[in-house]
Amino acid sequence: MDKQKKLKPVNAWTNNNLTKASVLISMFLIIYIVLIITAAPKQYILNIGDIADIDIDAPANMVDKAATEIKRKEAENMVQPIYRVDLTVQIELEKQINMFFNQLEEQRSLEELSIEQKLESLENSPAIVLDKEAYILLLNCSQQDLLQVKENVKYLINQILNERLSEMQLESKKEEIADFFSKLPKRSKLNDVGSKIAMTIIKPNLFYDETETNLRKSEARADIDEILIKKGTRIISKGQEVNSQQIQLLKAYGLLKDESGNDLRIILSYGALIMVSMIIFCLYVWRFCPNVWTSNSALLLTSIIIVIILLIAVGTKHISFYIMPIPACAFIITILADTRIAIIVNVLMTIIVGFVTDFNNALMISILLGGILGSIIVSKTHHRSMVIYAGLAVAFINALSIFSFGLINNIETKSFIYDVSYGIVGGIFTSVLTIGLLPFFESVFDIITPMKLLELSNPNQPLLRRLLIEAPGTYYHSILVGNLSEAAAEEVGANALLCRVGSYYHDIGKLKRPYFFKENQLTQENLHDKISPSLSASIIISHVKDGIETAKKYKLPSKVIDIIGQHHGNTLVAYFYHKAIASQSEDAVEEDKFRYPSLKPQSKEAAIVMLADSAEAYIRSLSEPTKDGVEKGVRKILFEKINDNQLSECNLTLKDMESVVQAFVKVLAGIFHERIEYPENLKED
Repeated sequence: MDKQKKLKPVNAWTNNNLTKASVLISMFLIIYIVLIITAAPKQYILNIGDIADIDIDAPANMVDKAATEIKRKEAENMVQPIYRVDLTVQIELEKQINMFFNQLEEQRSLEELSIEQKLESLENSPAIVLDKEAYILLLNCSQQDLLQVKENVKYLINQILNERLSEMQLESKKEEIADFFSKLPKRSKLNDVGSKIAMTIIKPNLFYDETETNLRKSEARADIDEILIKKGTRIISKGQEVNSQQIQLLKAYGLLKDESGNDLRIILSYGALIMVSMIIFCLYVWRFCPNVWTSNSALLLTSIIIVIILLIAVGTKHISFYIMPIPACAFIITILADTRIAIIVNVLMTIIVGFVTDFNNALMISILLGGILGSIIVSKTHHRSMVIYAGLAVAFINALSIFSFGLINNIETKSFIYDVSYGIVGGIFTSVLTIGLLPFFESVFDIITPMKLLELSNPNQPLLRRLLIEAPGTYYHSILVGNLSEAAAEEVGANALLCRVGSYYHDIGKLKRPYFFKENQLTQENLHDKISPSLSASIIISHVKDGIETAKKYKLPSKVIDIIGQHHGNTLVAYFYHKAIASQSEDAVEEDKFRYPSLKPQSKEAAIVMLADSAEAYIRSLSEPTKDGVEKGVRKILFEKINDNQLSECNLTLKDMESVVQAFVKVLAGIFHERIEYPENLKED
């Protein structure tokens, strides 16, 4: 079928931008509202300390940031502070002690100086600051006692620093120093001086390493994995008192109503994503499917299909995601419109369903692949059974996708079997829904599909049975015209099936007065001999109008009705016109009353049926048709139609017309071939 002409209803809307915008905006709003109602998470009004009146489960997998942070803080606090040893402290202190006692030795050796002068010298450049009494004791003590004090101080300082001394331990170590000197065997005031010296100069050699400690804490935090809350995990149980951690989780999931603008955030997010998808959809249709973009009825049809399938899918998702018949959208659009637009619609529907199903990977892959594969299968179908095969293909894709992701995600066997079963049922449901909705769309939008045409060509159709019984001559004439027009249509790229069906029904108007038409007159008596030529012409002409009325009564598609109304154009009923002229003067006969008041053929199909109708009638009137006679007759008919300007409004080219002639001749030569005389006939002769 010619996809560029498939969608063109009789009462198509005017192709203005306002109508187009209305259709697209309406589709956007409906999809948006459906998603807000079905996909947006339900929100609750809860505060810390409230008693929950409903069970609340996690709507999706999510990291529990609060619990994770608590665990990481615990790990961080377990890390002991890191200290570093400064070995230079011990060396510096030893130098300081040596310098102090060297100064003492030097002052002690200067006998010419008074004690006051020695004290002044020590106070002006002290290595260690002491009081005057301590200086005097050190200057006046024996050399052995001085060395003993020095050794005691150095020993104790080294002992303490070897064990590592931190700032926090400093005061306690000073107490140990005082205790050490107080317990020396030889008690003297010099012990107190040694204690003062040691306590004055002692300082830490163990310092806190903040950089290394922080590094260890970071490593400890990194070792703690994120705590994952799986989808379906109970956050709050009914009757439970709500705590701060649960409130944080509800906020993280966007399930808590507050004044922070969560509702607006959800509304804007969904709106933006659907808007971008719609814009890409519109750009694709405008660029690659101009026949749909320029037809408001086609856009309306596409929008209605999307909305209906989406609503059905949302209704069935509560049974199982995998039973949703989303590929039916691609099937129906492929059959009624175009495979290319069906594929982009399938992508759009996959995105929309992603919102509804929390972006279930297995489901989205199965919808995407199943819709494309099904569209390919039904794209050239002439039988509804192919839709069943497409549904089985979707079932197979569903099962394969569920099986693959089940293995990847290690789903438990029971859930896996349920999902696969629903996936198979979903594929079958898709084909059943497609077959069920097709007649509705065909009827409402007046669209002809190959399957509809095949149904109309069935001899058991009521009109064709009536034609066979009430007007058998017209019936067989229509069958022959169908053969001719179908062969010609195939040659010129027209809709061959539409030509055949249009031919079958083109003369159904003759059912009203069948015996006024020669092919149905079983005797030599001609009813037209008893009436005037003008009345005869009126009866002949009226079969077109009667045919249109009958076709509408039986609800035939508009394209078939167009062929019925246009198959004679506004041609002249020549026989009765000339008969009227013979009985009256030419001036007394009005030619317009002897012409069909119909449109000239507006399409290739209508023009081909007109030529086939005339050619078959003419050739049948020949007593001994030969191949040359048939070709001359067909060309004569064609030239007459051209000269009468009947083919001026259709898009048949001269090349097409020549192809039509050759196709007619080929078919007619097979029908009216030269017959062989059998011996019985010769004996009778």
